Amino acid sequence: MYQSEFFQINSNAQVSEFKPAVISVYKILADNSYFHYCDDEEKTKYQEGAYAFIFCTDGEGKIYLKNKSIIINKNQYVFLKFTDIEKYKSLSNIWGYRWVNFTAKNVRDEFETDKIYCASFCEKNEAAFSELLNYGKSFSRDLNYVNALFLSYYYSVTSKNHIAQDESEGSQSKLIDEMCAFIEQKIYSSITIEEVAAFFNISPRRLHQIFKKELNLSPKQYILKKKMEEGYKILVQTSTPINRIAYMLAFSSPYHFTNVFKKTFGVSPREVRKLG
Repeated sequence: MYQSEFFQINSNAQVSEFKPAVISVYKILADNSYFHYCDDEEKTKYQEGAYAFIFCTDGEGKIYLKNKSIIINKNQYVFLKFTDIEKYKSLSNIWGYRWVNFTAKNVRDEFETDKIYCASFCEKNEAAFSELLNYGKSFSRDLNYVNALFLSYYYSVTSKNHIAQDESEGSQSKLIDEMCAFIEQKIYSSITIEEVAAFFNISPRRLHQIFKKELNLSPKQYILKKKMEEGYKILVQTSTPINRIAYMLAFSSPYHFTNVFKKTFGVSPREVRKLG
């Protein structure tokens, strides 16, 4: 009996000289009062070509860059130019993240900056990060091994960027379920189409196509539908003021909430409450 498993590298294949060099590594868990401002003194410690690799493991945080801001949620990661970062803060009761600052060559072959990617926080990548952090704290002069450990952690996170545009019916059905669940978790926030698309690493146009095909609704229509269903439930099950419900569901004003509600159900929130 003979069994064999192997793979062979094509000698003509192009190899990207990524070769990252670690500058600093942080493991942070903070509450909703957490706020950090990157002043000029801090930025002088990092060269112009430094990148920040930030992987959110708990909660939600907001990072302010020179020309825009980025919200990063649990199981999302992003690469940023360190000198572009102005400040960042927690948006939840607990915000946990793994942060590595590094330099590297040929990053265009590896990642895009300012783009939100998705990856599951799991034992494998946490073990890889812990090994990097613990070894670096004890043997920071052993740069070659520290950099090798960072590569191991980097690929444990990025190689499983599993949200892909898979066209099979089964996977697309699963994807729409995940999208709907994500929206329902965010129903009390001012969720946008761009935020949903970024979380699932697809374009807003592709998001629209999937929703129209699977649900015959646009993503915006689905979000409003779920908000209206939640608003109706709160109206009939509680005595919460209508104005308060509007703001709870992240509408710009009670008038906006009432207007959408009436278009959806044919009656106003006040009329529903009177009937109840």
